[in-house]
Amino acid sequence: MKHSNEAVLEALRHAQYRQVPWPKRPKVFEFLRGAGLLETIRQRTPDGPGYHAPVDIAVLTARGKAEIVRLERSERAPTWSNERVNLYLAPEDAIKASGN
Repeated sequence: MKHSNEAVLEALRHAQYRQVPWPKRPKVFEFLRGAGLLETIRQRTPDGPGYHAPVDIAVLTARGKAEIVRLERSERAPTWSNERVNLYLAPEDAIKASGN
């Protein structure tokens, strides 16, 4: 699946600032998990009466945290208006594409 730089940045922010239940995840989350930028953890259920089923939520990995910093740096650059719509390439994919 192909995603833009802007879509990846917004999805990473979404995972960073909200507890996104994995069953209700946006489609881009599958791509991010495959790229090692997201993982799921079991959320502890609240104490209280009645049964509360455990929920898996999406969280950023260390790589995901580093990638959000990189993309936010790009977002502040004057070229972001063009870069935001470009196909997202993880840093190692960008190196391969450049032939280095």
